[in-house]
Amino acid sequence: MLAVAYGLPVADSEPATLETQRENLLEVLIRLYATRLLSAVRRGLPHRYRVVEDDLRLLRGKLDLRRQLTRYSVRPDRLACRFDELSVDTPLNRVLKAAVQRLRAATVSPPNARRLDELTARFEFVGESPDPLRERVSLDRTNSTFHRLHRIARLFLAGNWQSTTGGDSEGFALLFPMNQLFEEFIGRSMKLALAPRSVRLQAKGRFALNAGRRHVFALQPDIVVDEDIVVDAKWKELKSEETTAGVEQSDVYQMLAYERAYGARRLVLVYPWHQGLPKREVFKRWQVPETRTAFDVVTVDVGTPQSVRSLLRRTLDDSTQDWEFGDLEIAETV
Repeated sequence: MLAVAYGLPVADSEPATLETQRENLLEVLIRLYATRLLSAVRRGLPHRYRVVEDDLRLLRGKLDLRRQLTRYSVRPDRLACRFDELSVDTPLNRVLKAAVQRLRAATVSPPNARRLDELTARFEFVGESPDPLRERVSLDRTNSTFHRLHRIARLFLAGNWQSTTGGDSEGFALLFPMNQLFEEFIGRSMKLALAPRSVRLQAKGRFALNAGRRHVFALQPDIVVDEDIVVDAKWKELKSEETTAGVEQSDVYQMLAYERAYGARRLVLVYPWHQGLPKREVFKRWQVPETRTAFDVVTVDVGTPQSVRSLLRRTLDDSTQDWEFGDLEIAETV
């Protein structure tokens, strides 16, 4: 899930290497991130033009008349210049540098420390940020190589980090908000599985109610497919023995609000599969009363990530609309 959601190449780690180095999960993530960032910055740091004001002996750029007349009216040997300078001291680089410094303080692995030391040297001319999470970073085509690295850097800076091994010593906590991670994983997997179909993540622009000429209670489903299929991912445990499968009533109400706002012909709730559940592509199928809108409960096995995309592709295939409503009796998948 980390590999798909945040672009961390977790699959690149060889079991033999991990066994030899005795790395915990935090050290693995630091190594993967530092290796990818180092590969990117060796090709050059992203840079931007910035406006610089300086007092020079020779004119560069434009003459700042106000500063020249007020400060150097009797100093003809000094010119108040204003010019554009290409600089690596950008908001993006300040965020990346802050993440490197944070990880350097966290790692206890000598190979990771060497990688981070080299990164520290390459960020030498980048300034320090007092609050890197508030930096106004501009992501565009000129720095596309660093888009995922920036997202992962923010993840490291925003999280609480602790050693994943037991002990009484103080350290850093390695925590991930699993509900957000699962939502991101399902959303990005669905975009890859359903291309070139329209798949919007965290869709905005619809509201539950109108208050005169104003709209209130904004709706933001996790995924909208083809503008009429609404999907939400829930990191919760289903229960096969219950009629409702353990689906919470509040989640059903939320999906019905989406159905109303989007005119959805299909609603899908995606949950993680566990061993207490049968392996069905669609675990439950219900019908919204007085409509032909299907309400599906789908499970995915995050333990076999290579199968998730194909399962989502089959599940979101329009041919599933031919199934009958009610509890499904579908052969278990292998």
